[in-house]
Amino acid sequence: MFGAQWGAAQGLADVIQHSRQDPLGSARTMGMGGAMTALGADLGAIWSNPAGLGMYRSSDLSFSVGPGAGGASTNYLGTKSVAAEPHVIVGQLGIALTMPMLSPDFKRGTIAIGYTPLNDFHQRAEWSGQTEGNSITQQFAQQANGTAFDSLWYYYPFDAELAWYTYMIDTVGGSSDQYTPGFSSDEVRQELRRDRTGRMGETTIAMGTSYRDQLHIGCSAGIVSTEMDRVDVYRETKTMGPSPLQELTLNDRLEISGSGAYWAFGLILQPQKMPFRLGWSYRSGTVLSIEDFYQVDASATFAGNGTYEAESPTSLVEYKIRTPRRHQFGMSWTFDKVAVLSVDYARTDFTRAGFTSEDFYSEDVEAIQNDIESDFKLEQQYRFGLEVRAQEELRLRLGGGWRSKVADPTTNAFGDENGTLLQGSAAMAHAALGAEYRVETWYAGATYRHTSTADGRKLYGLGPEVATGRTGLGLLMLTIGARY
Repeated sequence: MFGAQWGAAQGLADVIQHSRQDPLGSARTMGMGGAMTALGADLGAIWSNPAGLGMYRSSDLSFSVGPGAGGASTNYLGTKSVAAEPHVIVGQLGIALTMPMLSPDFKRGTIAIGYTPLNDFHQRAEWSGQTEGNSITQQFAQQANGTAFDSLWYYYPFDAELAWYTYMIDTVGGSSDQYTPGFSSDEVRQELRRDRTGRMGETTIAMGTSYRDQLHIGCSAGIVSTEMDRVDVYRETKTMGPSPLQELTLNDRLEISGSGAYWAFGLILQPQKMPFRLGWSYRSGTVLSIEDFYQVDASATFAGNGTYEAESPTSLVEYKIRTPRRHQFGMSWTFDKVAVLSVDYARTDFTRAGFTSEDFYSEDVEAIQNDIESDFKLEQQYRFGLEVRAQEELRLRLGGGWRSKVADPTTNAFGDENGTLLQGSAAMAHAALGAEYRVETWYAGATYRHTSTADGRKLYGLGPEVATGRTGLGLLMLTIGARY
């Protein structure tokens, strides 16, 4: 069984990480800010609203890929840092096959299969600063106090136990369960670097048709897969002070993989001789079965005594996350053949998310679920997109959006907010600018998109300072496709 110390924080963060989706579709989908619920005849409908497939009058094949960089701009103890992780992102890819139907009311039907990335986890972030009398060794000592040194392996195998074996903490003379920190009044430089890779995506089969070219209907079902590798390297280096401890390092490794299934249904109403469309889509929650690998390495270097190293046991746990369902509404307005304006609104109640596991104590699972229901909120999303036909073959696009936070900042013992944010829970904004060249049989487009999310965290539990900043993803998505 795995204890509450890991479960409470990591369980909530995992629920948010896998429930808050930021799909990266085609250049057109991203250029329209993701506001595609009332639009169609695009492979982006596979994710946004399968009813949009009912608008196809021909078959479609497309592929999207682009360079991106996930990074962070941070501020800790007065030191500002900027870091990013360049990588290549595969966007929307798929095929839609449109066929005639033997009905005067349902003239055409479209079957599509495609892949859509739901989250890109690639990120590099760095924090650093200099402080006095404020060390992670003090947290380890406080955590270990009251526990005999020969029992630390049972209660704290990933933190205080490692600190004990590397002499980051030591017992007070004559005591077996009281501890003193390696750094006490020393001045130290603290550094944390996070390197994260991975993605969450779905492979979907969808169908759409149209009733008298006025009511478009669609449904879809798919498999969601996720994988993420994260390495956090925390280091403290003494710059001044009496302690013989010179430097300590903690390497924290987390690997996650999992899969699940979902289904969706949607409608688009297109009144005859009217310039607007109304769209609605419903997406079920996904029950993701997750495997979680976790391990920590520690080392400490002392003046004249060399370096001591220790390695935690390997933790492999399994759990299930039930992501909340989502309702999405949209409206588009066509200005002759000159421009199209589209707006979307989506709502997701994160209090309806779920967490279960047979590898945790039942009271810990219950505590995580109670925190989900009490601390999480209703997320609301607003998206817009504008497409202008500059020439017969050239289209220019501008889009963006905002989504609300899903949890408040954490509080201290007095109930006051301390600025720390549950990872991934803050409000997020995005903006996009793109263009596409389209003729009858083929098209090619490009969109640049940037996202920005507030970030606030402590580098460790007892640290009084909160590291603030923003995380984000910059991406240039390129799409090429053919219609036949």
